[in-house]
Amino acid sequence: MTLSILIPSYNWDCSQLVQDLLEQIPEDAEIIIGNDKSTDPKAIAAFQYIATLKQCKIFEPTENLGRARILNRLFELSSGKWILIMDCDTKIDNPNYIKDYLTATENHVADAFCGGMKNTETCPPGCELRWTYETRVARKLTVSYRQEHPYESLTTQNFMISREAFIQTGFLEAITQYGYEDIILIQQLQRQNKKIYHLENRLIHLDIDTNKGFLAKSRQALRTLHSLPQEVWPDTKLTKLYHRLHALHLHRVIALTHLMLLPITKRLLHSRFAPISIFQLYKLGYFCGL
Repeated sequence: MTLSILIPSYNWDCSQLVQDLLEQIPEDAEIIIGNDKSTDPKAIAAFQYIATLKQCKIFEPTENLGRARILNRLFELSSGKWILIMDCDTKIDNPNYIKDYLTATENHVADAFCGGMKNTETCPPGCELRWTYETRVARKLTVSYRQEHPYESLTTQNFMISREAFIQTGFLEAITQYGYEDIILIQQLQRQNKKIYHLENRLIHLDIDTNKGFLAKSRQALRTLHSLPQEVWPDTKLTKLYHRLHALHLHRVIALTHLMLLPITKRLLHSRFAPISIFQLYKLGYFCGL
């Protein structure tokens, strides 16, 4: 089989995404959806419908696994030479989305391919923080920039990897909650010198978190990172700065400052004009306090 498409999902109706994929995939391809213990009736009904479609399978674990573990389970169920990982809350923006990925595998020697992400054109009310953050990142990450910085700009929201490369890396099973499974996988690819090719084949991110929801997710991601052994922490700006502050015994000072300024910081981050720099300081202060 040429291609296996893996889509982890929790409480999201991804039936339209699946229908759009079915219009593009070749006959020797499969779509495997992971219903990670969804409770939303609309999502559950969508999974039941998708299960009836040709070339589609639904995997339903007995417990909520989290993104890392459910993707590993979906991979075990797959048989494709190439593994395309997509987030469930995305929209295809290219009528040749699948063809462009498969053509790239024929024209370029690489272990993984990344099409990139973009947001909706307008920001949903109350979602300014994440929308602004992701929109700024997307504008910076042109194809030429991504090719020059292949690991820094890699995202597993829209990502195709060879079966052999996934076997050698996979997602870290220790991650059972939201956060950092993608960054740790990318670091594994870099350490193993896997070749990454970037192309212009973006998906649109539909489910933009509210400011409050994005902050809650960010805190959960930081708790996930902090719970892991430090030897598996990725080399990010956050972890590098944390290690320097910790070595200087200043991390508690940063944590205390974070608590003192928290009322002001929260007001700023919940506003329509949430500054990204304040968000970065918020994450550092929260992490230092864990």
